[in-house]
This record gives sequence, structure tokens and C-alpha cells, in this order.
Amino acid sequence: MAADEPTTEAEALALWCARLPGLREQARATGVGERLDRDAARVREGGSAQRAVRKWLQDGEPEATRTWSGRDLLGMVGFPGAARTPTVGAGRYACPLDRCARTCGRDAQGHVPVCHAFGTAMQPNA
Repeated sequence: MAADEPTTEAEALALWCARLPGLREQARATGVGERLDRDAARVREGGSAQRAVRKWLQDGEPEATRTWSGRDLLGMVGFPGAARTPTVGAGRYACPLDRCARTCGRDAQGHVPVCHAFGTAMQPNA
């Protein structure tokens, strides 16, 4: 395992949850969406998030995804200019099943963040 990879299952689950939407988009674009969906279901059912992170995220580059076609994929990029500060929402949200330490706030439109690993809204962090 590389030095920057998660060392605990909870850390791996937090990373998996945060990266899953981008992974899904890239997997569907390269024709491996069903494989990713099977691995996501395994994690949801209690399988190893560390194994899924090692499989789908490249060593040393947590933003880059593994490709089955051998072509490099470009990461997601934002629009030019300064990042906009969200104007709506307060507080932090956490894992709905208390299985990882991922926290985040509402988005710029005020939507409650989603736990992508388990497909449900995150809970307010007390």
C-alpha cells in the first residue's frame, strides 16, 4: 500500500464515498460501469472499501481513476475564476451509518450532501 493510501477501513470508506460520483462517470465513459457498480454493491454490503480504493484509485494520485482501456483520463476541472463560496446552508454533515469520518457541508444550492457509498443523505454532525 502506498504511503498516501488510507490505512483504516473508515478512511478508505470516506475516500470511496467522496470519489464515487466521479468514478461512476468515468467508468461509464470507458465501458466499465457495471464492474464499478458490482464493487460499489460489495462495499455497501460490508465488503472492503480499502480493496475498492486500491482497485479504482491509482497509487499516489487519489483524483485519478484506473482505466481499463489504457488511456489516461483527465480529472474533473472547475470553471475559470475564483471558487465561489456557498451562500446557503450551515453546519457539517457526516456518514449516515457512522462508518467513516467523512464530513462535508451543503452545496452552493443548499442541498444536503449525499453519502455515495450507501446512497442516502448524510446526517447532521452533532
